[in-house]
Amino acid sequence: MTKNEQDDFSNLNAVFINTSLKKQSGDSHTKLLLDASANIMKKNKVHVEHIHMLDHTIAFGVQPDMTQHGWDVDDFPKLWKIVNDADILVIGTPLWLGEESSICRLLIERLYGMSGKLNDKGQSIFYNKVGGCVITG
Repeated sequence: MTKNEQDDFSNLNAVFINTSLKKQSGDSHTKLLLDASANIMKKNKVHVEHIHMLDHTIAFGVQPDMTQHGWDVDDFPKLWKIVNDADILVIGTPLWLGEESSICRLLIERLYGMSGKLNDKGQSIFYNKVGGCVITG
């Protein structure tokens, strides 16, 4: 593999999820730091997608689709498709009293609900994926 092939990240997809408590996606320090990280990836030709959790209605629970467990609405299955298709997941959260935001905790619980799933090779659904976090506070 040549040096140029080693530096080609154009086949990678990253999703950045902002779990700020700010209702508007552009209003948080977490978004600013996520953007700084995403821009580094973009400069290296990684495809980047942003999700602001509060733009979606995510039900509480640890099942893949909580509408099958009494909830009227659950946008998580749509978000899961984006997360599952990504090679890199970066979660951004503020710290409040030393803890992640409640929105971040909800995301972690929903991701945990997917941990029993397997890929087409019988491996953990999270196999061969990279995770990271951006924390403000």
